[in-house]
Parts: sequence; structure tokens; C-alpha cells
Amino acid sequence: MKNWIFLFIIITCVLLQITILDYIKILNVKPDLLMVSVVFVSIFLGVRQALFFSIFAGILKDALSINAFGINTLLFPLSSFLIINLSKKVSLDNNLIRMASVFIIMLINDVITRLIFLFLGNFISWGIFLRTAFMESLYTAFILPLVFKIIKPVVYPVR
Repeated sequence: MKNWIFLFIIITCVLLQITILDYIKILNVKPDLLMVSVVFVSIFLGVRQALFFSIFAGILKDALSINAFGINTLLFPLSSFLIINLSKKVSLDNNLIRMASVFIIMLINDVITRLIFLFLGNFISWGIFLRTAFMESLYTAFILPLVFKIIKPVVYPVR
């Protein structure tokens, strides 16, 4: 039953990402709700389920973005695996630790994506890249507690 809830959450995040979040950009950057959903499933589900939902979220993001197809399908499960391993060593119960983890993972994700683009011949100036990567990571990290506060009662209702 909960698997349907997680699918619904990921699809809702996709819809919000491509519609409403376009209106609340800061410096032409919006938070990555799909990465937040990957963090959520990585913290609260088992490894197999988290990797499945991460691949699903990556495929959806690749299908709806202008990036080369497959980048997010590869990077989301890697991020999920990183979060799962990090949660075994560090408790991710605190919002500040979650926010710092998401910030670092988003920066790593953006750097790898930009390096792939550079390898493919698509050059982006380092100033624009650093500003965009930093702001997107920061924005996603700051929105994480709000999204967790909304999603957690849906997945784990109080009885």
C-alpha cells in the first residue's frame, strides 16, 4: 500500500516541479523536489525500494528536462545509495543534518552533471555554473524541512 503513496508523492513532485515552482524561482533557480523525494525514500525505505523509486524519479526528470537523457536516471540512484550509506553512519533525524546532506549531494550532483556536459562539448561559464549550482543546492536544502513536514504525515499518519 505504501508503495502507491510513494509513487503518488514522486508524481506530485514532478507536477509541482514543472508547473508551480516556475513561479517561485529565486535568481532563476528553483528547488529540486525530485531530489527531496529521493532523500525521503532513501531515509524511510529499504535499499531495494529506495533504489527503485530513485530510478523512477530519475527517469521522470530525464523525460521532462532538456538535459541528456540518462543523467538523472544514473545520478538519482547513486545519490540514494550515498544517502543510505550516510544514514548508517550518521543519524539523519535532525533537519539541519538533512539539509547539509542535501546541500552537499545536490552540489555533487550538479558538478557531475556539468562535467558530463563539458565532456559532451556543452560549455557553461564557471561563474554561471557555480552561482546556479550553489543557489539550487541552497534552495533545495532550505525547502527540505517544509516538504518533509508535508510528506511525512501522508506516509506515516498518526493513529
